[in-house]
Amino acid sequence: MSQSPGALSRDQLCALIEGYIGGARMAAIDEALGDFAPEPFAAPPRILCILFASRSGSSYAGRLLAKTGLFEEVGENFAPDQLKAIAQRRELPDLHAAARWMIGRRGTERAFGYKAGFSVLASAARLGFLDETLERTQFVALRRRDRIAQAVSLARAEMSGRFHSNQQQDRAVTEDDYDGEAIAQCLHRIERAEHDLADFAERIGVTPILTYYEDICADPARFAASVCDRLDLPMAGDFDASVDLEILRDAVSEAWAARFREDWPVSS
Repeated sequence: MSQSPGALSRDQLCALIEGYIGGARMAAIDEALGDFAPEPFAAPPRILCILFASRSGSSYAGRLLAKTGLFEEVGENFAPDQLKAIAQRRELPDLHAAARWMIGRRGTERAFGYKAGFSVLASAARLGFLDETLERTQFVALRRRDRIAQAVSLARAEMSGRFHSNQQQDRAVTEDDYDGEAIAQCLHRIERAEHDLADFAERIGVTPILTYYEDICADPARFAASVCDRLDLPMAGDFDASVDLEILRDAVSEAWAARFREDWPVSS
């Protein structure tokens, strides 16, 4: 049964999320957040949340939205490790204080955006941000049409240790490292994450904008404009779609994807 946005309490949202990720994972997030003194969030009037599974192009989408003038940074802003680093650098008393500081720096007076899988959603819920802002949050569901390419990207990232273009990989990956079983497992995890995030959105009573990475690549300005329209805010007239990201897809990824389609035709 779905709820009306804003009708769910902090504890209800946490229990709902725990149903997807399990008690052990929720307990680990609780431990990472530590003790804190909750205070109201001074968040701007419009909130954006991008729901995504791994390797769906969320970094690209976030960088584009930061060019609209509505956000300073759209990232996994409620990830406990990020909040811990902020608290340490700024000598803040706890991670709730770090979250309040972060919102003021990564948003603007008009809007604040973040991207989230279930771990970040759990953190935002535990901190009390999710229920406090749910009624005014607009959601985007980010996916890739080519899930096999997405699964290859995830399997390769896990094998190499390189999840972002600015990371150094732990070891080089070649065509000979192909592992069809690993790619199939990644594909299953991606499909499960997409299903669960869609189910979560329905149960909290929201309808995300369904957006595909391939469409963003084809027309980044249109994507940015569609999000601004959803927030009922104007986009900067001099929008620049260039972002500082390196595409990690190469001949190895293409070879793995082609081989997987031959080995696992049902997955295609």
